[in-house]
Amino acid sequence: MIHSNLTPMNRRLSWLMACVVILGLFLSTPAAAQIGPGDILAPLPPMPEPPENPLTVEKALLGKFLFWEEQLSHDNSTSCGTCHLSEAGGSDPRVDLSRSIHPGFDGLFGTEDDVAGSIGVVLQACGGSPLDDGVFFPQRQVTGRRSQSTIGAGYHPTLFWDGRAGPEFTDPETGLVLIPSGGALEAQAVGPIISMVEMGCDTRDWDGVRQKLISVTPLALATNLPDDLIEGLLQFVNYEGLFQNAFGDSQITAARIAFAIASYERTLIPDRTPFDVFNQGISDAMTESQQLGLLLFADNCLPCHETPALGDGSFRFIGVRPPFEDVGHFAVSGDDEDIGKFKSPSLRNVGLRAPYFHNGGKATLDDVLAFYNGGGDFTPNDPLLDPPMNLPNTELSQLKDFLENGLTDPRVEFGLPPFDHPTMQPFFVRGDTNVDGAVDISDAVASLQFLFSGGIISCEDATDANDDGALDIADPVAVLGRLFIGAAPLPLPGDNSFGPDPTVDALMCLD
Repeated sequence: MIHSNLTPMNRRLSWLMACVVILGLFLSTPAAAQIGPGDILAPLPPMPEPPENPLTVEKALLGKFLFWEEQLSHDNSTSCGTCHLSEAGGSDPRVDLSRSIHPGFDGLFGTEDDVAGSIGVVLQACGGSPLDDGVFFPQRQVTGRRSQSTIGAGYHPTLFWDGRAGPEFTDPETGLVLIPSGGALEAQAVGPIISMVEMGCDTRDWDGVRQKLISVTPLALATNLPDDLIEGLLQFVNYEGLFQNAFGDSQITAARIAFAIASYERTLIPDRTPFDVFNQGISDAMTESQQLGLLLFADNCLPCHETPALGDGSFRFIGVRPPFEDVGHFAVSGDDEDIGKFKSPSLRNVGLRAPYFHNGGKATLDDVLAFYNGGGDFTPNDPLLDPPMNLPNTELSQLKDFLENGLTDPRVEFGLPPFDHPTMQPFFVRGDTNVDGAVDISDAVASLQFLFSGGIISCEDATDANDDGALDIADPVAVLGRLFIGAAPLPLPGDNSFGPDPTVDALMCLD
């Protein structure tokens, strides 16, 4: 969020003039004074779609299946939606877990350059044996950047923090350019599926992905499926049928997977925020505080967020961390001027997406606003941060109110259509009965208390230490054997890692 390059005095005059105009619209005559579309910022236009991949209901339905399909990952643990949950603003809700930390540039955990990333898979050979990555093993790997929102992502010409996806989409199997422009969503969709950090294994290829989809029942691991997915399963019992419905034949290819996921993402349009309703002329859709925050936003947060998506997709170095720690857009452009620059994100639903910036380095919106109010943490900074905002606390509170509440679409916040989704498998540590993230003597005690004195547990799967599908005395015995007599590691996901239960039983975990 970078303010304009007006001088402080001119900014103040500009803000006062804007106040006069807006207040005049509200106070002159109650009915005739409604603000129409675009009076402050333009409303969201229809979602753009490339002519090579026109949006259809059938493709979007297939894309929704694939987006939430944990079986698309090599170890059946991770879907696209795992790291891009609607209620978290289309980003990863797990960032508050200690397991979500990447050690950053210095490779050391617990230092200032640590990154709040996304939990992926344990590095493994595609044959099944785990591999020591030298950093996370035996734990799951973590991405080196905060996951960006997939909601409204189709309004951006390029995707990822460094802009490496789009605007062109090249078929990863044939090398042919299928979409010369406007294909960022398609280009982004294929990356994580093959990544050995996010969803794949060391030598995963598209033939392996194809065979996996042919062999599974769609969304067999998910629960609480929305009505459209249930209806889809009633008509099509496998992925070949869903691909037939979407493309006219049952062939499964990387390009078609990309086209379908992108089609689904193009239905995720967050255009019912209080700001959007206000922008349609409903003057009481935002509170007075939020309206004043909108004026402050217009004066301080442009040009980087002046598009209808509230993010222009430009690349800037704003002083979040020293540029050498992560070269950002330079890895794509090769231009030295782009070292340390990252894409300006959309601010829609930003109140749901803490922590912030590419490294998750600011925990709250208050921290973000303090960052901009002071002109960044590291130099050199983008010239648009000079001078800093220098807003008083009252105005910072109004700006925060607009960002946090005025830009939140309630359908996103509560996972309502089109942002509804299945429930993913819970992650747990085998033997961790008290769910504190570690297996020790307290877990055996908690298991015994549950069995013999009415104790309460929140994760039956974790308490089932021997993974036999039953909760009995054998479970604390298995934990004690592991702790004190060197017994073999507990069954997957193991006592030294965490993940979903790979075996089918009637036991459950509460999230």
